[in-house]
Amino acid sequence: MSPSHSSTGTDVLRQLTVALVFGVVVWLNGLAGSGALSGESVGVIANRYRSDFLPANYVFSIWGLIYLGLFAFTAYQALPSQRHSPLLRGIGWWWVANGMLNIGWIVAFSFSRFGAAMLVMVLLLGTLIGIHVKIGIEDRLMWRDRIFVAAPFGLYLAWISVAVVANTFQYLSYLGVDLGLGNGPIWSAIMIFATTALAAFMAWRRRVWLFPIVVAWAVSGIAVRYSDSTLLAGVGWSAAAAGLVSLIASRRSIPRIAA
Repeated sequence: MSPSHSSTGTDVLRQLTVALVFGVVVWLNGLAGSGALSGESVGVIANRYRSDFLPANYVFSIWGLIYLGLFAFTAYQALPSQRHSPLLRGIGWWWVANGMLNIGWIVAFSFSRFGAAMLVMVLLLGTLIGIHVKIGIEDRLMWRDRIFVAAPFGLYLAWISVAVVANTFQYLSYLGVDLGLGNGPIWSAIMIFATTALAAFMAWRRRVWLFPIVVAWAVSGIAVRYSDSTLLAGVGWSAAAAGLVSLIASRRSIPRIAA
């Protein structure tokens, strides 16, 4: 077999594997969301343990957008014209690893294996960071890659960055751990500011423009859930506004982009 044929075969295998893994992730997520997987939905399990970094339930509808974006990526990378794309070759197997970890998290969390779920979530974030590094600065990409690759993974990376913090709070609540400041409002306020600062960094230095929007969506949801807490409501709304301001400021300094 010639090198070109071998390369094409590997690329086709990657394209098919990406599509298959995405299909399994969506299927299992549907089972977990409805409670059919373990008898209780992920939402019911997450709300069982007190956490001051848990957004209002409506905030989690963002998963619909995430999976829509990942579907667009899956369809795009499966096109024959994208078979030999260096960008997609670089991130394809990272995404497969990410999908397998996503499957692992869904199963672990659905069956209340919170320690395993926490570890898997951290590893999942690591794969998304790897994908982000492979993508690079999205403003330098062709417009199709910005829409079908950078945007879906930017949205996903931003949400999982927030989700790791939320899962940590949930896990500490499950363990009954008190870290001095407590698994409570003060620590939550600190992490709201920290995630907002991360969002500003990702917008300014890495040009992931969706990051501040996702974080603002999440922290405003914390403000809504805890509207009776002056601290959390005030910090949540203030951080959401600050994040959006950082986004606007970062876009004004946008460099010339690829056509």
